[in-house]
Amino acid sequence: MGLNKRTIAFIGSGHITEIIIDNLINNKKIIPAQLIASDPDNRRTAFLQQKYDVQTAINNVDAVKRADIVFINVLPQVAGQIIDELYQASILKNHLIISLVAGISINRYQKLGEKLAVVRALPNSPSRIGMGITALAFNDFVSLSDRSDVEEIFTSFGQYVVIKEELINAVTALSTPANVYLFFQSLIHAGVREGIDRENATAIVYQTIVGSMEMWKSGDLSLAELSAQASTPGGVSVECLYTLEKNAFRAALIEAIHNGTQKAATFSK
Repeated sequence: MGLNKRTIAFIGSGHITEIIIDNLINNKKIIPAQLIASDPDNRRTAFLQQKYDVQTAINNVDAVKRADIVFINVLPQVAGQIIDELYQASILKNHLIISLVAGISINRYQKLGEKLAVVRALPNSPSRIGMGITALAFNDFVSLSDRSDVEEIFTSFGQYVVIKEELINAVTALSTPANVYLFFQSLIHAGVREGIDRENATAIVYQTIVGSMEMWKSGDLSLAELSAQASTPGGVSVECLYTLEKNAFRAALIEAIHNGTQKAATFSK
């Protein structure tokens, strides 16, 4: 169909909704008049209307009636109430549901229609600056046209991967930038410990991380090959790697992601 012919309603107008609206408008994927914000906090919808010139709705049912794509972006404990509200209104027909709710499976939405098109989406926080990664899971009723529109929406604030829904919890843990920030911060602290001032340590670590990733991205060598290339026998890099292995650096990261995945699974319960 194309996004230029779509009207999108947002049930829940919090931080993530604002990120989506901001990127869609700034990337000229859609015009403000095609976006409708709904939230029990009227101050929030008024803010979005003033900042982005989007439409607002008097309630969720009003928003859905005026749209064909519906984002559901609420806390997990509120999702059941939203589903019941839309079920009782009997207004969903050819709508496309995009759920951003942690722990709420696609099957939970089938109450609204056995053949309702539903997408689960999990964007991470760097989406705010257009550098995010979003995991997408589609049910069998999402048409090729709908799928194309969904992918266009999420490319407006980064990249996306299409995965099986049962892997969403793992993506939640793997895509958090918190692990990266801790790694970054730890390297800076290591530099400071050795006598480098914090400003220079930060610059060195930042450029090393960015440069290393660009080198991997632009070449044909694997991570293991690049690591070997940077490690002179008996040299500094080898000593660093040995110390990290001795202290189970990789095992700690792998276990952290595993435990994070298990934690995410508890949200659905």
